[in-house]
Amino acid sequence: MQVVMENTVDAAALEMREVTPATSEWRESLIRTVAVIAMVYATYWIWWRWTHTINTEPRAIVASVLLLLAETWAYLNMCMFVMLTWRFPKRDILPPPPGATVDVFITCYDEPLEVLRRTAIGARAIRYPHRTYLLDDGKRDEVRTMTEQLGIGYIRRVDNKHAKSGNLNFALAVSNGDFILQLDADHVPLPMILDRMLGYFNDPKMAVVQSPQDFYNVDSFTHVVNDEGRRLWEENRIFYSLIQPGRDYWNASFFCGSCGILRRSALEAVGGFASQTIIEDMETTMEFHAHGYNSAYHPETVAYGLAPGAAGAYHVQRLRWGQGAMQILRKLGPLTMKGLTLPQRVAYFAGTVSYFEGWQKTVFYLMPLFYFFTGVLPVAGDQSAFLGRLLPYIAISILAFELLSRGTGYLLLSERFTMVRVYTYCLAALAIFSNKKLKFNVTPKGHSAVPTSAYMPQLVLLVLSIAAPIWATIAYHQHWVNYSAPGWGSLAFWMNGLWALWNCYFALYVVRHTLKMKQQRDDHRFEEQLPIQVGLVGGETSSWIPAMTADLNPAGLGFRSTQRVEPGSKVEIELPLSPQHVTTIGEVRYASEEQTHLGLVYMHGVLFDELPMEARDAIELYCTHHSMPMWRLKYRQSIDIMTRTAEVMRNLRGGGRRRLVGLPARVRVEGGEGVTAAELPGMMILEEISTKGARLIGDAPITPGLVISFDVPGAGVSGRGTVRHVQSLRTSVAVLFSMGIQFDEPPRPDRWSQRVGRRVLAPYFGTSTSPINPPPNGKGSHINVS
Repeated sequence: MQVVMENTVDAAALEMREVTPATSEWRESLIRTVAVIAMVYATYWIWWRWTHTINTEPRAIVASVLLLLAETWAYLNMCMFVMLTWRFPKRDILPPPPGATVDVFITCYDEPLEVLRRTAIGARAIRYPHRTYLLDDGKRDEVRTMTEQLGIGYIRRVDNKHAKSGNLNFALAVSNGDFILQLDADHVPLPMILDRMLGYFNDPKMAVVQSPQDFYNVDSFTHVVNDEGRRLWEENRIFYSLIQPGRDYWNASFFCGSCGILRRSALEAVGGFASQTIIEDMETTMEFHAHGYNSAYHPETVAYGLAPGAAGAYHVQRLRWGQGAMQILRKLGPLTMKGLTLPQRVAYFAGTVSYFEGWQKTVFYLMPLFYFFTGVLPVAGDQSAFLGRLLPYIAISILAFELLSRGTGYLLLSERFTMVRVYTYCLAALAIFSNKKLKFNVTPKGHSAVPTSAYMPQLVLLVLSIAAPIWATIAYHQHWVNYSAPGWGSLAFWMNGLWALWNCYFALYVVRHTLKMKQQRDDHRFEEQLPIQVGLVGGETSSWIPAMTADLNPAGLGFRSTQRVEPGSKVEIELPLSPQHVTTIGEVRYASEEQTHLGLVYMHGVLFDELPMEARDAIELYCTHHSMPMWRLKYRQSIDIMTRTAEVMRNLRGGGRRRLVGLPARVRVEGGEGVTAAELPGMMILEEISTKGARLIGDAPITPGLVISFDVPGAGVSGRGTVRHVQSLRTSVAVLFSMGIQFDEPPRPDRWSQRVGRRVLAPYFGTSTSPINPPPNGKGSHINVS
């Protein structure tokens, strides 16, 4: 192994990137105005439904009341959502309290060693002085050995009483830091986490500060990623970007079990971590608030963990959360708990009763089936009057949701995951009726299968929702069922048919998504683009192939290139990490080709030979402290409805839409006033390209206004243009620069060529093969623009 040291980035230079969407004052006023209008109309709608539309026929009364109760519950949820997203507080980052001492707790049970080590070395690298302890409830000697190698503390208790809360309370008794940073086994902190969060504790009544729980496995079950649009959505984003900041305004944000800091003296005042329920985090915060302490929410991602990789792990986690919420309702009673303020009572009530959503949505999903199979309409009165009030209600509700979510909601995505969890939430809500002791089930990590129970309820709903309209059509014409409406000539048939079709769409998504999202690897590969040179072991240096990494971890990497390397080949790759370079040797395990608009690109998978522990840890820290934060800097997790609409319209017009490339490029500055023409050392990343411009990323900025040219070795892709803007992308490890290039005006393509990538780009970028490292098969230019 060869290690070359480089400079690092000062943490003070980092800019805070909040997860809370930022909006202007006039837009906030618009949002609240629309929210009030929506609530007023929703109140009228619910009143009208209860007073004018109950079907009192004996065979319809039960279904009619159930539907109304479900709608009323949705109305109450809407009111609570408006309250919790009404306003977000603005907090300043302050220096830590003088002399504050910190213990970092990492709780673990049966998680894989590579996951634990990743978190442990991340915690050890925190810059603020601290002590790190691994709290091992799994009682594994190999974990103890690992902590000794890393030089961190190891805590093991005799029993496992009270699960996680008991583990934490035992560690409290054998440590002495003024503050506790609690991390789950998979949450890797960034180096500045304590510098960012400790300042809140200058308030002597501050008991806990929570930060967002963000995730590095963006290929997880709960993530939806749009690479071309640079958009990211994750199921928890509404909670961490909207609900928690909104709760913070009412002094009602709560500890979420990881990525939070707690004051030791406050814990001692309330008797330690609470243990009446299996969600000790919310329960403990409720005790803080009941004793007059404050909480705060730090709206910046300062740690990354593992989201459930597949449906099985997802449902285990959500079932535990839901059952714990039922325990909170039954044992603590948020609405009546002494010491809480009125907003805190409402906020905790909203957070716990949200799991009744499962039964509410079940009623909505089943109602069109009930009508088609029985002919009983659960709504009385004139259908036109009903529809005339329903459509405005739906429209204003959707508009209010989109505006209140401030670009984070994504209604269709939210509804998809509502369908995903509906059955699990139904099961969880049943715990309200049980005094049975519940087991704390740890969310599974690593390779996992997909149980049929994860999608069977939705599959049954899908089949029934397809069969019901077909059955109704036949039954109506055969007079098997006495429908009060004249078949498909009635609003009743069409409204329920569209309702069933809506349910089909979401049920089909759940089945497909659940079966598709399987975690194949035991450990996660981080997405990372590094320009590299790939050489055959023992081969000539001149024959090395320029390539771009696609993913990376200490066990191996994937790389993309315009030349194929045969599986079984032994290769040497120097990784230009920061702050050090690491040289690796490994075996190419597979090679696949991708046919793109402009030719072929080859994807390879490499398994490293055994690396020294120093090199493995260097790769781990680089991935968690640089690769993941850098990836997130490039993606938007909130985009308001107006901006999104403008982007869609712009893409429909065509001509300027950029395509992803992700290949290494040589860049040459052609000169300018006072500038000498020169080829820049090393490679840059050609990230995107269109007929109008391109985006390059590198570790050195190019001054705006300079003319540059670039080419991708091994591919007939080149370009020339002017640097128009430069944006710095900073992490705690390094700084990269994103540069927008405007091309010299290309020949104006016709509309047909705009739709065919090769005809658009070929006249301008050329199709001839580069003389440097030409593709061995003579197939022409190789590039990925998919």
